Amino acid sequence: MKSFNINIDNQLIAIFVAGIIILVVIVNILIFWFVLSYKKREFDLKINSEKINANFELQLLNLKNETRNTEMKYFARELHDNLGQITSQLKRFLDFNIEQNKIIDSNSGSELIDKLKIEIRRLASRYNHFVFDEFNLIDSISNDILRISKFSNMMIDLHLPDDEVILENHIKAEVFRIYQELINNTMNHSKAKNVKILIHSNQLTSLEMIIEDDGIGFDPSQMKKGSGLYNVRERANQIGGCINFTSHSGVGTLTTLTINNSVNAS
Repeated sequence: MKSFNINIDNQLIAIFVAGIIILVVIVNILIFWFVLSYKKREFDLKINSEKINANFELQLLNLKNETRNTEMKYFARELHDNLGQITSQLKRFLDFNIEQNKIIDSNSGSELIDKLKIEIRRLASRYNHFVFDEFNLIDSISNDILRISKFSNMMIDLHLPDDEVILENHIKAEVFRIYQELINNTMNHSKAKNVKILIHSNQLTSLEMIIEDDGIGFDPSQMKKGSGLYNVRERANQIGGCINFTSHSGVGTLTTLTINNSVNAS
């Protein structure tokens, strides 16, 4: 009987030891699994972080490229639509004086050169975070037409409001660029003898500019990307405006630029 009890005690001890061993093994397995899971989670977080950083750097690079492209497009448009128009007027002034075989109104030539210098400085200063001074659209167009009339045989009928139009400064500057391209395109290509320019505003529109000529006309559907009139349409779209060309061969051109009050309010 005593021997039997000893065997039972030994079996119980063996079972207890085996249970402890199994428990230790299970605990070690759980610890190993938790450590492995933690390392895996840490590795996944690191990979995701690297992916996020890589995506951020890629987006930042794309943004830089997009900004650079936007600036280059702006620079190219300014060269064509602004500086190009001033130099075109200066050339017409010189050609007109050569035809007359004498200098007529040298002040107009000096004004064009001064204007060219100012616009070159303004364009360069854009890249130094220059803030534009207040831009007077009505005075700018009026002075430009007065200057053009001194060396062009084209008759210009100008109708402007007495007061300055109420528009954001940068929008007025863009409208003037559009006007420059349109009037110079008329002088250089339309063969028009008469041009009418009308600018007004009302309760529905912050500005409506109408330019009508009796020139040879053109086919608006044939405008090519990169051309002056195509750039005009892009400028109008960028300031929330709408520009329409109505023209047929031999009957002249009617151009209407409209900027709604909602654009200026925004």
